[in-house]
Amino acid sequence: MRKVTKLLVASLLSLTLLVPSVSAASSASLEGSSEGKTSMDSHATAANATKAASFSDVPKNFWAKDSIDYLVQNGIISGYKNGKFGVNDPIKREHAAIILAKALGVDKESAPNPGFRDIPVTHPAYDEIAVLTKYGVFSKAKYFNPSGKLKRSHMAKIITEGFGFDYSYLVSFKDVKSSDPFYKYIATLGSAGIAGGSNGYFMPNKTLNRTEFSVFVARALEPRFRTGVQVDVQSVQYLSDGRLKMNLIMYNNTRQSAFNIKGKYELYAGRTLVAKTSTAREFKNVTIGANQKKAVTFYFSTSEIKNKVSLKDISLGYEHSWKYYQ
Repeated sequence: MRKVTKLLVASLLSLTLLVPSVSAASSASLEGSSEGKTSMDSHATAANATKAASFSDVPKNFWAKDSIDYLVQNGIISGYKNGKFGVNDPIKREHAAIILAKALGVDKESAPNPGFRDIPVTHPAYDEIAVLTKYGVFSKAKYFNPSGKLKRSHMAKIITEGFGFDYSYLVSFKDVKSSDPFYKYIATLGSAGIAGGSNGYFMPNKTLNRTEFSVFVARALEPRFRTGVQVDVQSVQYLSDGRLKMNLIMYNNTRQSAFNIKGKYELYAGRTLVAKTSTAREFKNVTIGANQKKAVTFYFSTSEIKNKVSLKDISLGYEHSWKYYQ
């Protein structure tokens, strides 16, 4: 799916991998780290929209509400006619194809017949299945099994191939051996902060529900949903004293409060490097609770500004480290 990913660069947020890690920082605390890239674009605007999706089975405090809202606002997923989202309903392979094709922006493309005996041209998901098979997201076979339930291992393959993630093996799981045919996909999503597993286990044969699949797609599209400490760029401006001010929303997508948060940043306008920090700097007196967010401000010094150009088509590369108590 490399070709599709390249076509989406201008419209999707960067899919630079997030690498969460844990190491001993002191006898009292542990340290985590992450890296990634985000941008001020149409997806960020939609994600910050005040209008939220309304489903009778998705309360305001539902753990995946933000991810579901994001996909609904971007026209990627919808609920049922009865007003429900179907949070616990198993995700069928045909529905996963429709959602993924919309997320990748290829649902309107034409493609040759994929040759599945159970997918006639009249099938509701024919176009989406055909185009994803063309790009190698789905493997060619005699049957597609459209009504079959999607396993976590299969999800790892179609997300990795669909979004063109580079294979990474920084994270492994106790129940997925290197000889497993899905190992490289599962390890890649674990390394990318998209699939965290549970207590070191991935549960590759467990089937997914609509909520879980939505979360994985949202994380693939939007770095701020991934595990670890993430950021969204809200605004940037040059100051009269020569510095550059950057307003951020910082997200702590972990189960522990994060403190002693440090950031290292590279700010771009299009392909031009605007500003870059040489070392990580701490956000003084900033603590963010588990699964909480906070508005923060970061200043590039005059010496860190590399090119003073118009602040358009902004993207931000970042590295974060933080401490937390187990």
